[in-house]
Amino acid sequence: MIFKNKKNKKTIEYAKKIIDNKLIVHPLWGHVEIKDGIDWKQDPFNNGTWCYYLHSLSSINYLMNAYEDEKKSVYIDKAKEIIKSWEEANNSSEKSVSKYAWKDHSTANRVVAIIYFWSIYINSELYEEEFEHQLILLLEKHGEFLYADRNYNFRNNHGVYQDRALIELSTIFPQISNSQLWYEKAVERLLTYVNKFVSEKGVHRENSSSYHILMLRLLREIDNFLSYHGKQISKLRNTIFKMEEYLAYIVKPNGIVPMTGDSGPDSVRFIHMSEIKNPKMLYVRSKGKKGEKPVKEIVYEDDGVAIFKDTLKKKKELYIYFTASFHSLAHKHADDLSFLLTIGDTDFFVDSGKYNYQENDEYRKYFRSTLAHNSVTVDRKTYELKSAQLRKSKVIKYGINHDYNYVVGIHELYPGVKIERTLIYLKKMSSVLIHDKLQSSKTHTYSQIFNIGKDVEVTSLTKKKILLKSTADEKEIELLQVNHVTEYKHYFGEEAPIAGWQSSKFNEKYPINQLRFSNKSDNLEYKTIINLEPNSDSGIKNYVLKTANGNKYTVICKNGESHTFSV
Repeated sequence: MIFKNKKNKKTIEYAKKIIDNKLIVHPLWGHVEIKDGIDWKQDPFNNGTWCYYLHSLSSINYLMNAYEDEKKSVYIDKAKEIIKSWEEANNSSEKSVSKYAWKDHSTANRVVAIIYFWSIYINSELYEEEFEHQLILLLEKHGEFLYADRNYNFRNNHGVYQDRALIELSTIFPQISNSQLWYEKAVERLLTYVNKFVSEKGVHRENSSSYHILMLRLLREIDNFLSYHGKQISKLRNTIFKMEEYLAYIVKPNGIVPMTGDSGPDSVRFIHMSEIKNPKMLYVRSKGKKGEKPVKEIVYEDDGVAIFKDTLKKKKELYIYFTASFHSLAHKHADDLSFLLTIGDTDFFVDSGKYNYQENDEYRKYFRSTLAHNSVTVDRKTYELKSAQLRKSKVIKYGINHDYNYVVGIHELYPGVKIERTLIYLKKMSSVLIHDKLQSSKTHTYSQIFNIGKDVEVTSLTKKKILLKSTADEKEIELLQVNHVTEYKHYFGEEAPIAGWQSSKFNEKYPINQLRFSNKSDNLEYKTIINLEPNSDSGIKNYVLKTANGNKYTVICKNGESHTFSV
């Protein structure tokens, strides 16, 4: 067993283009014409991510996938040509034509691609012992590079790709003199990563639902590889089990994960049921046919995440996600105290998506900012995402009750400003309360921001009463501001200032509605109501807060009834 990229519907098409000197390194970009060999210095899309894929030799994966389907030696011959060309241009980290050649991620992925090629090449009619020897020497050079601590990425998941490459390299080629040292180092680093970036409850702390899935699958691949070769790391297996359970809770009823941090709308249907070990994840993946049903509401207090699920009228599924988590910089957005809300197949309040990884791109800056998340912005600017901010955001209180659930989070990510948000879901009233307390010794402009899903129409009846209607199923909800609102802004795909955008595909964006409610003060409160059944008499028209003996919220319903809840 070796690691290899899975085939897709266009594998053969891509491989044939590469044979025809039309280089493809990833489906996100088109092909690049090859003239007189590959130019390893090129950056045709002005995009560092494309360069990483180029130097990962990802094109070899398409060629080897195609060979396994068609058994045509032309694919092997082309892959051999690419490897030789790359080595001639980038013989070592000191002598390479591109800064992307010997980077953590590209070097690790290149090892996996070359071993995939080697596994097919040694049994092919094109096999030459001399070239195999050359390949092993090249892999040995890669192993020494990956082994050196100075080249290892301790900051994020790139290090795990390095661990995977060293584990595979040392296992497949035990005859290399330092292979055992490589293996031991890789396992040590892998466990260090798991202890740092995966919590005790199985939450991947790189701030992204998509990367939770990515790392779950990568760790499972490593575990399967080790098991096949008679090795096992018990800590790794236990971590995978817990990560599966967390995924069972955060996934929306439609099987899509929330687009938190650098995420896209990834689906759990790509996880095969035979791979799943956790019974709660199995229940979700099998749509209730197997496994154990997860509870509807759960709060990961130490990880800063709350998930509330319920069934509304007409059997529509409600999903609420709340975050107050700043455990690392990896794939982090300025989304602390933000929430997401989905009913059925309609995302009413949404996250931005990642857009791309070009940090100088003005839209990338926007997508990572507080402006693109359902939280509070101070002085119309985002807070800084830097290491000094770590752990300045957290859940401080929560409760799960028969009639209502709540979660309270705080952060002090803006200098001199303390922000506290309480989110309460009132089950019988089918309503959500949001209470924001903003405290500072100085006067600021505080903007409460709501980003609305692309399938939702917005009707502003007043600057304090907004109707949101799904174009998918005509489901309607109501947003009310109890407090005074000095300024109300409604944006839709604006470019100056950038506002009202979402991205669900890499390097692509589309306009969405964004609502901003702004007031100016030193200390300020926002009291917001979201009625999920706005035409019901049990819906809320107002609420008041008393803090004499703890926080008590009294809500006044449209039918005149009042109810009090302690938080």
